[in-house]
Amino acid sequence: MIHRPLRARSRRGTPAVIFFHGFTGDRMESHWIFIKCARALAAVGIASLRFDFYGSGESEGEFCEVTLQSEIADARSAIDFFRRYRGIDRNRLGLLGLSLGGAVAAHVAREAQARALVLWSAVARPGELRSLAGRLSKPIQGSDGAREYGGHAVSARFLESIGKIDPVGSLAEFKSPTLVIHPEKDEHLSLAHPEDYYRAIGAAVKDKVIIQGADHTFSSLAWEDQVIRRSVEWFRSHLLPDSENGE
Repeated sequence: MIHRPLRARSRRGTPAVIFFHGFTGDRMESHWIFIKCARALAAVGIASLRFDFYGSGESEGEFCEVTLQSEIADARSAIDFFRRYRGIDRNRLGLLGLSLGGAVAAHVAREAQARALVLWSAVARPGELRSLAGRLSKPIQGSDGAREYGGHAVSARFLESIGKIDPVGSLAEFKSPTLVIHPEKDEHLSLAHPEDYYRAIGAAVKDKVIIQGADHTFSSLAWEDQVIRRSVEWFRSHLLPDSENGE
């Protein structure tokens, strides 16, 4: 799904943001927070792209085929696609990732030469997710080791390979403005995750925001309003030139 402002802000094209959803999520995310944020970005003159990773949402494939590496490959394809999309300014691209999608965004931000990055409830230590195996069902019969999680089949390959990605290390050389937003009461990730990211970020311009009382997906109108408002302002400040920001 592509969201575009009603009119182009510049002859050279519109700045844009790409959304990366979380584990077992999709291009809308919980309580449609990705849709709401995309519409808010369009209102200030920023286009956006929301898509389902392979094996998730309405994309081709099965979830049992998904690995973190396959999602990173999808992210690179999405970046390449949107950079070539008509009317998009390829030099003013931002990335936004939620949960495991945050790890994906952090991993690809430098190579994508993103101009701004926002992380929501981002997984800083993917290797820790291997502990998820203890909360999964026994291997699904005839599935080559896949286990069930919330109605999804998670492959043994996903659990075995996830620790090979170091998103925190990837941000050490990333120099563009980065905003880390994390819920105070995240039921999946400790506050060590946003702190790891914040400490590692190599950018001179960075910020960390803890949303008081919030859960992993910011599932209240008050929490999501804070998250969207801060994120839109971050992208507006760092993707739009001063002349356009004043409009």
